Amino acid sequence: MLFSRLKNKIKNKVYYNKLQRQVITASANLNKPHSAIFYTTHKCASTFVARMFDVILKNSEYEFVDYGGAIFGAGDKLNIESPYERFLEKAYTELYPLHGKIYGPQRRYLDFPGRNNFKHIFFLRDPRDVLVSCYFSLGFTHVEPLNSIDRSKFLKKRENVKYKEIDNYVLEEAETWIYPLYKQYKYLQETATTAIYLKYDFFVKNTPEFIIKISDFLGLQPSQEDIDLLTQEASPVQNVEVMKHKRSGKTGQYLEKLHPSTVEKLNQILSEVLSDWEFRP
Repeated sequence: MLFSRLKNKIKNKVYYNKLQRQVITASANLNKPHSAIFYTTHKCASTFVARMFDVILKNSEYEFVDYGGAIFGAGDKLNIESPYERFLEKAYTELYPLHGKIYGPQRRYLDFPGRNNFKHIFFLRDPRDVLVSCYFSLGFTHVEPLNSIDRSKFLKKRENVKYKEIDNYVLEEAETWIYPLYKQYKYLQETATTAIYLKYDFFVKNTPEFIIKISDFLGLQPSQEDIDLLTQEASPVQNVEVMKHKRSGKTGQYLEKLHPSTVEKLNQILSEVLSDWEFRP
């Protein structure tokens, strides 16, 4: 009897110690800043964005979290097919705490209960330039997925893109991909409690101010040395040949690469989102 009571006492002590540690952790997390989701698109300086957060989050209470990159890199180790957002939305209670995280780069629509309470950063490029860049990327340069199922789908799509003219590709994707995505992002922006919107053009023209605006939004204070370093590394506009299947990062290239009639049709298809996000028609 005495041994049983002693055993239960020890068991209860261990149990409550565990709960107390959880409460202490939860209390500490509540003192961290609100988490943020960094919404963007493909071909919108994602490499620089990851590097930027690596630098400006130093000594902060934020942690940068890239679920898409982690799943992509796992290949067949994880049984999660693209688009990963279907899984992320189902598992949001486990994956998206409200404090201390920066989630991104998020290149597809992602929504879940309580998402509106997160800080929202929208970093968007002119959708017409995104379409042109994606044509060359998907057709020639983008790394093949490591996951077997995703790789098979990707290679089929790549072959299909290679046999298409760029004008046909952008018109199809404008209707099926870009227009819905930018409209979905608009909904996320309008329903967010706190949000900031920055254009890719602004990043290209004034990288230091771009870094400062994001830092201010997140309550960060990077040193001038860090800002200068990132600005030097950014080099968003590079003079490279399209025939090498590399994109230059310049803005307004759709005017050079597409037939004028295609541009006119694109403007009609995308008129609403161009207005929504303040891109010139």
